[in-house]
Amino acid sequence: MPYLNIQTNVSLPPEKESALLAAASSAISSGLGKPEAYVMVSVNPHRVRFAGSEEPAAFLELKSIGLPAKLTAVAASLTKLVSEHLAVPAGRVFIVFGNIPPTHWAHQGDTFA
Repeated sequence: MPYLNIQTNVSLPPEKESALLAAASSAISSGLGKPEAYVMVSVNPHRVRFAGSEEPAAFLELKSIGLPAKLTAVAASLTKLVSEHLAVPAGRVFIVFGNIPPTHWAHQGDTFA
């Protein structure tokens, strides 16, 4: 179950936030080759200061079981998506990837291993 958490200091009206959630869910599904039925995405607007400024910025956390070793294409896709939907320059988008062991990820009351 891939989970993407988008933390940003850019506020969006509900309809644009929904569009961002849908686009991010689709990008994660195709980028990782996982069914979208298992993808979860959240957007958390709050204050962010980076490089001495509160200009638009975003910090993304993508966690999943079985992440591939090379995530360049996924990073490029997510950076482009955030830049387009939130107007955050690519240089102010950071992404951290977390490969979670199946024994540490649960759904419906049980772990995946």
